[in-house]
Amino acid sequence: MSEVLRYVEIKKNEVKVEESFLRFIETRGKSAEEISGLILRELESDGIQIGDCRGQAFDNAAVMAGHRSGVQKRISEINPEAVFVPCTNHSLNLACVHAASVAVHSVPFFGILDRLFSFFSASTHRWDVLIQVTGLSIKRAVETRWSSRADAVNVVVKKLSEVVTALEQLTEEGENATTRSDASLVLDSVLSYPLLSFLSLWKSVLPEINDAQKYMQTKGLDLQKSSVKLTALRDYLIQNREKMRRNRKKKRLDGEGMTDAALRFDAELRREMLSVIDRLTEEISCRFQQVHDLASKYAFLVPSNLLDDNYDCQLGEIDEDIEKEEFFAERKRLQNFVEASGNDKIDEPIELLSFIQRYHLGESAPNIMILLRIFLTRAISVASCERSFSKLKLIKNYLRSAMSQTRLTDLAILSIEREFSDGLNFDSAINNFAEIKARKVCL
Repeated sequence: MSEVLRYVEIKKNEVKVEESFLRFIETRGKSAEEISGLILRELESDGIQIGDCRGQAFDNAAVMAGHRSGVQKRISEINPEAVFVPCTNHSLNLACVHAASVAVHSVPFFGILDRLFSFFSASTHRWDVLIQVTGLSIKRAVETRWSSRADAVNVVVKKLSEVVTALEQLTEEGENATTRSDASLVLDSVLSYPLLSFLSLWKSVLPEINDAQKYMQTKGLDLQKSSVKLTALRDYLIQNREKMRRNRKKKRLDGEGMTDAALRFDAELRREMLSVIDRLTEEISCRFQQVHDLASKYAFLVPSNLLDDNYDCQLGEIDEDIEKEEFFAERKRLQNFVEASGNDKIDEPIELLSFIQRYHLGESAPNIMILLRIFLTRAISVASCERSFSKLKLIKNYLRSAMSQTRLTDLAILSIEREFSDGLNFDSAINNFAEIKARKVCL
């Protein structure tokens, strides 16, 4: 496991939301009980009280996210204030996987793209033909990373005719029997009507999904921004579906010259494409409901609401970390100060927290400051953990396969927290180490 802590760091007048890597943890037990016990022991060894935790984020594996006996449930029973938010990137990936498998002709679509990549990458000769004809390389469609699928679809959409030309060249005489046979089979799959139909669907949907995933991997992203981005993605899918439905009606009116069988097959494909969009929209609405609920719960912390006298702040469901009676007095005090300062460019909660810190208003609005820090601490993604595993792959190669766990973690910290480690004074560290390890003392 990778252990990453998310917290709000305040230094002088600067406020930052940090996600700091602590260590890799060797995990032997795979049950929820063993993993949750391991997490609690590691936090205790770090001197961190689980009662101070205000959020937890894991991937969507059942052992971690299970609502009955998963790790998040066990930790929530110890500390109900540690609100669990499933990783938004994993959730969106699962939504896409389920949507892509809902229709008969949608299932083999990405399989054909993967087969196309496998065909060309199996031989340097085939790859050279592809590069000569298209000038681009085919991308692999990896199921666990939908950004890779967006890249794979984008290349085929842009260079479809060139890819077909490359496949046709590989079916000509002069190529060996295996190449000609495989190229012919792949060519038939690429030119099939279902693949071309779903290519038009995914070429418009995947870039938006890819953009949303990249956005939600942003360090320090808060619940409010994440909720807005997911709502925008859902609205885009609804609009795209309505556009497809109108085009379907138009094509039905224009299809007088088509046979009944062709019309039925075309209607069936369009029905399947609409079902994919419907399933994707439904999954996004369902899986991210908790994100929307939490964003709505803390909506009053958005500066445009908090600083508006006409906005009714509902604190009924807010955690017991503040004095609710004093909150409203602090709110009025802060409104007056912001108005007197003439600062009308406070748009985000982190900007409001920076304003409070910059003007030394911590004593005047302590409860608002606490709520802002709790809100910004809520994690919405485990992207930082995923990045740490990317570093793990680089650090623990076959030449370092026998290194100790402590050395592995130390090297990982130096690499992952490079911005911090680059600012260290190594001469001072070396001198301190030499003084501790000195065998002789010079008088």
